[in-house]
Amino acid sequence: MQRLFIGALLACAFASVSVPTAFAQSTWKPTRPVAFVVGATPGGSLDLTARLIQRIWDQQKTISQTVIVINKAGAGQGLAWDYMKDKGGDGHAIALGGPNLLSNQITGLHAIGYNDVTTIAMLLDDYVAFVVKADSPLKSVRDVVERLRKDPGALSIACGPALGGGAHIGAVVGLKAGGVRIQDTRFVVYKSAGEAVIAAMSGEVDVAVGTVANYPAHIASGRIRAIGVTAPQRLGGVMANVPTLREQGIDAVFTTWRNALGPKTMTRAQVAFWEDAFEKAVRSEEWQKDLERNFWTPNFVTGDKARKYLEQQTELYRKIFLELGLTKQPPRS
Repeated sequence: MQRLFIGALLACAFASVSVPTAFAQSTWKPTRPVAFVVGATPGGSLDLTARLIQRIWDQQKTISQTVIVINKAGAGQGLAWDYMKDKGGDGHAIALGGPNLLSNQITGLHAIGYNDVTTIAMLLDDYVAFVVKADSPLKSVRDVVERLRKDPGALSIACGPALGGGAHIGAVVGLKAGGVRIQDTRFVVYKSAGEAVIAAMSGEVDVAVGTVANYPAHIASGRIRAIGVTAPQRLGGVMANVPTLREQGIDAVFTTWRNALGPKTMTRAQVAFWEDAFEKAVRSEEWQKDLERNFWTPNFVTGDKARKYLEQQTELYRKIFLELGLTKQPPRS
């Protein structure tokens, strides 16, 4: 029953998203430099995404004022959102977000959740892959599931950078949908997805999980094999031969989505301006090339549909974290 619930909930979530029509002309525009706040250190995927959008806006001359990327890593991106909030709600501070916007409050990592910010747009989907050492006897996620259904502790599964992160929850969604008792599964936490895949290549662990962009070079070198992906359909490039979980009889889809957000006090005119600015960025050729390079899937959604999607994802996370015993009372702001 739980497996069917997760599959149905995720199917509903993905069915609710669509590409919007053109936005109405906004009567507001920035009158001073804009802070584009990123909850990660320079050079990481989140940071590079923000800088790509900044560069596209500059090339398109979308925004008359300077957009400055500001890095505020820590507390599951919570420090970035605190900084954005402190800059005021007059439309001159925006940020990137992701699943931590939902999980932080559930786990008690940080007080800010999606109800405390303005969702400007969903931007993309970033799926999770299961990988094994090249000579592993495990040929599919179905093999992993069958082993773990008999003995949940039979295999070690590497993830990073923390329990409750996107890679971990992606694995949990997939294994749980396959009938595995998640509470007894052996997850080994590493500081990063890079360390987790090295552990798999060395045979230190049986399986590693992480977002797809971490693996193409290792797959191409023949050092690891991808045995499944949490996408609704197969991806391209070196991932084209990797079956989805659904193809393996496991009814689950999971994305570590990325979105754009602003302070809760933004006006509708300010939101409309930024919706339009992000729409122009994601329609650019440079953005499309970056999606392809990172095996990301476009998922540009705004307004009520975006908020509904976050509500559905929150319900999914809450149920998973409750079962895993990772829920806590959120800290007071």
